[in-house]
Formats: sequence, structure tokens, C-alpha cells
Amino acid sequence: MAASLGVSRNTMREATRILSLENLVKLSVHRGAAVSQLSLKDVYHLRRMLEISGVLCAKDSRSEVLPELLDAVEGYERAVRERDWLRAVGFDFQFHSLLIRFHRNRRLESFYQRVIGELRMGMVLVDRSHDDPGGLIPVHRKMYQLLESGKRKECAAVLVQHLDDSESRLSRVMSGEMPKKKLNRQSEESSVPRRAQTASRRRV
Repeated sequence: MAASLGVSRNTMREATRILSLENLVKLSVHRGAAVSQLSLKDVYHLRRMLEISGVLCAKDSRSEVLPELLDAVEGYERAVRERDWLRAVGFDFQFHSLLIRFHRNRRLESFYQRVIGELRMGMVLVDRSHDDPGGLIPVHRKMYQLLESGKRKECAAVLVQHLDDSESRLSRVMSGEMPKKKLNRQSEESSVPRRAQTASRRRV
């Protein structure tokens, strides 16, 4: 593999070691490295533990995190409207990562980043294949408004449902059950006006 990538064996070993620390590959004696299998159940179990408890202890530190949460909400809304799924997922992760800040624990924040990083590509596919991507917008806005109002329990309830929905959609994407017809239909519909314009120019 090192030769095919044009790097030294030492570089390859170091890269593999780092990927192993990130739980992206598993190292086995005499067998080498293998790509780790993503366990959605484990990842979302950890997300629920960390995010929901973070929301529930938000009272004392919410003032310093709220402005950043609002920036993430507004950035997410813009990205979804522009159908820029990579940026949308970035703002989505930023929003949820900020919930961990309420714990006031740097180690938890670092651990959470490693956990959620495994979901990035899958979440891009989830947003792209969502029946109504715009329907994702109100959820983050509602959570922000509830936190701003000090309604932590209500926010936690919304977050629970949000994580349940997210896990369900991502599970369907990974199992190949999410329909792609809607995406194809949207691209076909977007091409209709262009074809009509071309036809009208020809008639003129």
C-alpha cells in the first residue's frame, strides 16, 4: 500500500496508527489493518448520553454558548436553502458540538468530536436524500429558542426526537433503503426550464 500511494513505510505506519486512534481502522497482530465497521447504535447511544445531558446542564453557561449556537443555526439554514449539503452538515455538527460545551469539559468535547466525525459522510447522504430538506431547518431553530428561554427539559425532548429521526434516516442510507428517485426527479425538473428556454430560442 505504501508503494501504491508513493509514501514510505514509516509514513504509512504512522498514518495507520493515527487512523486506529480515531477508531477508523482496526489493527490486528499478523493481519494488518482493516477498516472499522461503523456501529450506529453505539454512536447514537453516546450522542444521546452527551448531548441530552449537555442540554440539561445548560443553565449556568448558556449565555456564552448561545451566540455561537445562533450562528450555527443561521449557517445551517442558509446551506440547506442553497442545497449545499457539505456545508449544511458542517453547521449541523457545529450546532450539536456546541451542546457538549455546556458540560464545561474539554476531554468530553474532544471525545465527542471523534465520535461524531465518523458520521460526516453518512450525514451528507442523509440530507441529500431527505424528502424535504427544508423541513430540517425548524428543528435546530426550535432547540435554540427553547435554550434561549431556559426551557431545558423541552429542548431535551425535541433533541431526543431529532436524534431518533437522524439515526433512522442514516440507518436507511447505510442499508441502501433511501430512495434516489426524488433526487433524479428534482434534477429532471430543474432541466425542464432550460430545455424550454432552448426550444423557445430556436423558434425565435
